[in-house]
Amino acid sequence: MDVIFVSSMMLICCFSTIGSAQILPEADVECEDSVTLDISPGSVKQAIVNCELTNPTSGSESIEISYQSGNLNVAGPGSMTVGGGESVDFQIAVASSGEIPAGMYDINVSVVVTEWNGVPVSVFGFSDEDVVEVEVLSYTVCSSSGPSAIFAEAGDDVLFSVVYSCDSNEENSMEVSLHLLEEGSSQETMWPSGFNDMSVDTCRVENPMGSVNCDFVLTTPSNLQSKWEGCLIVVDEMTDPIWGCSSEFAFSLTVNEKDTVVPSVGIDVNGTFLEELGVTAENQNLVIGGTTGVLILVASLYVFFRRKV
Repeated sequence: MDVIFVSSMMLICCFSTIGSAQILPEADVECEDSVTLDISPGSVKQAIVNCELTNPTSGSESIEISYQSGNLNVAGPGSMTVGGGESVDFQIAVASSGEIPAGMYDINVSVVVTEWNGVPVSVFGFSDEDVVEVEVLSYTVCSSSGPSAIFAEAGDDVLFSVVYSCDSNEENSMEVSLHLLEEGSSQETMWPSGFNDMSVDTCRVENPMGSVNCDFVLTTPSNLQSKWEGCLIVVDEMTDPIWGCSSEFAFSLTVNEKDTVVPSVGIDVNGTFLEELGVTAENQNLVIGGTTGVLILVASLYVFFRRKV
C-alpha cells in the first residue's frame, strides 16, 4: 500500500511539472439550485435535477458521484469519466419515499476523483459537492360518499349522513358544509324560503389522511306549489367542487308538493253523505225516493195556493 501511495505521489508531482493549467486533480459539480416535487395523487411524483460535472485539469479523470437525500429517493449516475478541460451534463431523478409532509428538503451531490490520467488518487480526497433544495408541494384531495338521491314531501325534514375523506400531506383542519343548488344552476344563490340547514354539530375534517362522518338536517318548504328539483353539495372550504348538480360532490334532491284533498259535500254517486248519516246502502234508494216525493208535493202545494190567491 505504501508503495502505491509513494508511486502515485511521484506521478502527480511529475504531471504537475509538465502541465501549466492545473497542477493537481480536481472536479467541480454544479446543479440547479432548487426544484419542486409534486406527489399528489395522479401526478408524476418525480422531479428532474440538471447537473454539470467539470474537469478543470489537463488530464482525464474518473469521478465517483454519490447522493445524500434523507426522506427522498434519488437516482443518478454513480461515476463518470471526464476528459481534461471538459464538462459533462447529467441528470438526477428525485422522488418521494412515501407520503412525506410538505416542506423543503436538501439533496447533497458529492463527487470524488478516483483516477487521474489512470493513476488512483481517491486517497488524497480531491472532491467537490453541491446542494439542491427540493420543495415538496402541499396537496389535499377530498371526496364524499353520501346518498345517491333524496326524495321528500314538502314540509318534511330531511336527515342524511355523508362520509367525507381527504388524502393530504399537510396538517390542517377544514370545515365541511352543506350547499343547495337548483337544477341547472352553476352557482349557489340565496336558498329558497323554507330550506334551512338545521344541523346541530359543525363537521370538520382533520388532515393529513382525514375522514369524518357528517350528519345533516335540512328543512323543506311546506307551501310548495310545484315540485322542486336540484341537488345538495357537501364540500370543504378549500375544495372547488366544480359547482353544479353533475359534481362528484353532489347528490340529487327532489321535494314534491303535498296533494290538496277537497272534502265531498252533499250526495255523490257513492252516497258518501248518507253513509256518514248512518243510512245503509240498502236504504239509500228509499231515502232518496222519499226525499224526492216530498219535494214534488211541496212544490205542487205552493203552485196551487199561489193560483187561488
